[in-house]
Amino acid sequence: MKKTGLILLLVILSVFIFTNTAFATEAEEASSFGWISIIPPLLAITLAFITKDVVVSLFLGILSGTLIMNVPGNNIFMALVQSFLDIVDYVLESLSDPWNAGIVLQVITIGGLIGLVTKMGGAKAVAESLSKKAKGPISAQVITWILGILVFFDDYANSLIVGPIMRPVTDKMRVSREKLSFIVDATAAPIAGIALISTWVGYEIGLIKDAYDSIGQSVNAYGVFIDTIPYRFYNILMLLFVLCTAFFLREFGPMLKAENRARRYNKVLADGASPLVADDIEQLEPIEGVKKLNPWNAIIPIGALILFSFLGFYYNGYNEIMAGDDGTLIELIQNSPLSLLAIRETFGASDASVVLFQSALISSIVAMVMGVSQKIFKWTEAI
Repeated sequence: MKKTGLILLLVILSVFIFTNTAFATEAEEASSFGWISIIPPLLAITLAFITKDVVVSLFLGILSGTLIMNVPGNNIFMALVQSFLDIVDYVLESLSDPWNAGIVLQVITIGGLIGLVTKMGGAKAVAESLSKKAKGPISAQVITWILGILVFFDDYANSLIVGPIMRPVTDKMRVSREKLSFIVDATAAPIAGIALISTWVGYEIGLIKDAYDSIGQSVNAYGVFIDTIPYRFYNILMLLFVLCTAFFLREFGPMLKAENRARRYNKVLADGASPLVADDIEQLEPIEGVKKLNPWNAIIPIGALILFSFLGFYYNGYNEIMAGDDGTLIELIQNSPLSLLAIRETFGASDASVVLFQSALISSIVAMVMGVSQKIFKWTEAI
């Protein structure tokens, strides 16, 4: 602990000294800091490895960034004070952004939905059902991979759904939490990036269209996207890599150590690890008194989340397009509202952060109604 604190102090002091000497002669209105601007992310990543505390590391990374901007024209003490004040402004500004606020609400609400499903016994019922099919580490990892592929429409929803559902299954089969996290994360974004319909694809198509418009070319952006799928080497190779490591159980580096620890000593978590999930969700245990575990208590709420997400993407994107000035696109969607092109365009124009929050909220209400009707919990407990 003392060694970690000493290293942490030395790293921070090094940043302070470096920034003070590097910018002592810079003008106050300097607008570019060059390669110095990579110090904040490097510091955050380095401290995350050293301290094993992501939140503190991110905070210190942000602090170093504001410090770099405040050092020119100030001494270290005044720059440090101003940096703390600026952090508050940046946090408030970030939270006031509709996209960021939507993401925060989405994560909270989907987490609440998973909590309700957990307390109704649905998550445990699904986990027990899947564990019957998972005969060992290989099948447990492959099932996790398959679920990740099925929840293809959004990477955030993918991580929030697949992780909690599969955690007890992989724990039972002695798959380390590190490997579970890798499978979920390395499946969520790659599949969302190449799926024919997803929130990511809509954004990518918009970027493709803007790029061609900037050079005066008119193309079918979706057609270009389809043509690029065979060349999406990261997406394709990462999905295959995850599947191969699951089938052949070939690991290396820190992951090899984690898997050996889980397999030999049944320690899915490393000593001293602090999972960033609530204890009640972590345990996936239903409320006392729930005698019959019903998988439909998970399937219906999560199915509702997926269904309302699809409907929400279409409705939100449709309204956005109708309010725009692209007459050709408006006419096309009005003439063929359920065509693949219309679905793709509406998904691309939708605000995924807001839609997923709304869908999770509705699905949470569905879960609450189910729990109350089965007398598993009261309204006040559910809320």
